[in-house]
Amino acid sequence: MPNLFIVGAPKCGTTSVYEYLRGHHDIYFPHDDNDYARVKEPNHLCPELDIGAKDAIRDRDAYLALYRGSAGARWRGDASTNYLFSEIAANAIRRLSPQARILIMLRPPPDWMRSYHSELLRHRHEDIADFHDAVAASEDRSHGRRIPASTGVPRCLDYLAMARFTPQVQRYYDVFGRDAVKVILLEDLATSPARTFRQILEFLDVDTEYRPRFSVHNETPRHGRTERLLRAGYRHASVRTAIQHVVPSSARRRILALVRRAESRHASEDPRDRQLRLQCAADIGQLSALIDRDLDHWLNPPARQRPKQRD
Repeated sequence: MPNLFIVGAPKCGTTSVYEYLRGHHDIYFPHDDNDYARVKEPNHLCPELDIGAKDAIRDRDAYLALYRGSAGARWRGDASTNYLFSEIAANAIRRLSPQARILIMLRPPPDWMRSYHSELLRHRHEDIADFHDAVAASEDRSHGRRIPASTGVPRCLDYLAMARFTPQVQRYYDVFGRDAVKVILLEDLATSPARTFRQILEFLDVDTEYRPRFSVHNETPRHGRTERLLRAGYRHASVRTAIQHVVPSSARRRILALVRRAESRHASEDPRDRQLRLQCAADIGQLSALIDRDLDHWLNPPARQRPKQRD
């Protein structure tokens, strides 16, 4: 049975921690290059979220088959980041593995929503290109309205609900107790990866001398207006074929990097960003008290200096 769960939140460094941990000799995480996302995040214990079959493993035998050959590992992991938002996953994990350890990763809610929106757009789970317009659709989405036909995560499009981290963390504290739950902030992983990773290994009571290569995994680029237009055109087969015939892949990557740098230099804060931070203020204050960590800086980020977006 799995007994270690990276439950989310998504886009908070979870893929990086998954990659760091799965190389440890005492820890096993299922991995398949041909079905990377679904094997890493089987989403088996959150059926109420109605996650599509291509993004979830619903059959119990198929789920447990992921852990064949892992008997020698002390910890066997499931890195399904939707378990944090799920209202039933914590108890489902407890029934499956009463002695499980839980890793929860967080970042400032406004920044998290922006990164998560970019990720959903990239995988065609979202069809509202403007970030703030997508957030404003949260209430409609919570009632099953304005759901894109192409999405495989219909219940995970309510950005405001998913960004209310306090009740989600509290749920895991209530079910497992604080000693079995570790909360990690993305900012700590980004600025002090070795120290933060060592703290995770200490939490799991395994060899702390192991050191992976602290690369960033699954970083989500922020797509500006120009890049979104380029990508929209590139989706058309005839346009894509013509571009690929004329422009080598290395040149395409350089052009895209130049576009991103140019848009970043000219970016200015949307006035709606402040309003969104105000909407999140109460939950941030409650979360600060819950995890006993000063999070005032989450409400007043340095101008034009957001953390890198990653999973």
